[in-house]
Amino acid sequence: MREKRIQLIRKRLVLKMEQLWSNAGQTLTNMKNTEGTFPDPFDLAATESNKYVELMCRNRERDLLLEIQETILRIDRGLYGVCDSCGRVITEKRLRIEPMSRLCTTCQEEKEIRHKRKNGNWNVKGTAYQHV
Repeated sequence: MREKRIQLIRKRLVLKMEQLWSNAGQTLTNMKNTEGTFPDPFDLAATESNKYVELMCRNRERDLLLEIQETILRIDRGLYGVCDSCGRVITEKRLRIEPMSRLCTTCQEEKEIRHKRKNGNWNVKGTAYQHV
């Protein structure tokens, strides 16, 4: 992959990372502002439920933030676009679709098949066995 394209991806990842940090800060501010006493237990329950959902979303964003940071480090170290499993080059097409890919298509497919077999989903590559 050309260096210019890699730097463009890095720039987009940095922007996304800044957006995620901003969202996290906004969530903290909103949660501090909604603290207080609620005379109605239903209002309190609704507020707590909303906080829980918000925190779950932020937890997913935290995971995404870690992936972005790791991808930026891979770019900076010259390891971007190299499969973690087999060491082959990840195709540019795959990286355009999923810029944070760490596995080539072949290794990703193998990983998904292992995951499906482990979890009892046997509908893999044309087999139609249902574990009863």
